Amino acid sequence: MRTLLFTVIVLCCALPAVAGTLEELTPYFATQYFTWQESINGRRLLKEEGPLFSAGVRVGAVTDRAFTLRAKGELFGSEVRYRGETQAPDSAPVHTRVTYLGTSGEADFGYRLRSAAGDLEPFGGIGYRYWLRDLQDSNTPDGTRVSGYTETWTMGYTRVGARAATAAGGVKLTACGGAKYPFYVGNTVDFAGSGDTTFRPKGRWSGFAEAGARYRSLSMNLFYEGFRFHQSDLKMVQGTAYFQPDSSSDIFGMRVGWTF
Repeated sequence: MRTLLFTVIVLCCALPAVAGTLEELTPYFATQYFTWQESINGRRLLKEEGPLFSAGVRVGAVTDRAFTLRAKGELFGSEVRYRGETQAPDSAPVHTRVTYLGTSGEADFGYRLRSAAGDLEPFGGIGYRYWLRDLQDSNTPDGTRVSGYTETWTMGYTRVGARAATAAGGVKLTACGGAKYPFYVGNTVDFAGSGDTTFRPKGRWSGFAEAGARYRSLSMNLFYEGFRFHQSDLKMVQGTAYFQPDSSSDIFGMRVGWTF
């Protein structure tokens, strides 16, 4: 994963160095509605939902031969609602709050096809996402104290898709869509008395989409991003078997940026 992160950072830094080809440098702020769910055999165990906020920068460059290189780096975080239950076998409903804090980066390589109607840009790329999921202490309905804990998630994924762009009345209109596949997923939990244990959920294909408009330097985009994971293998911790259940994340958001 260090190699993947290093690759993303290098690509992000290399874009401005491509002489005469930098076409986008856009700091932005985004507000998102975030949902996280976990289930076993189709039965939902928990649901988390609420706003996330993020800030980042997008960079893009194109060569004389129409090859494109784009990258994005972002910091995100907030606190969301949790509705779920305690661990089996004596499961009890519990409500609490969950703090999310993380960072992400993506780098795409594409080829621009030009026409009178606009541009079409098929692309492929890689991404990296790291976040902390901190579940706060709470109580069950009968007053039993439930201790929270923190999960550390790391994910690397590939993505394929296409972008389209056209102009109308001085406004640049853009759209983007595709699919992503997590080839590496790790969820590390610090069990008291046993140290860190890392679970490896299996990645599943999911989608992403974005549509927006830019007038002069001001841009606004609506976007969707999903992640899907299959259940991890069992791991024994102090004589008890634990695993990461089937999990999914859906993010709907709005991004506002200023292009230099």
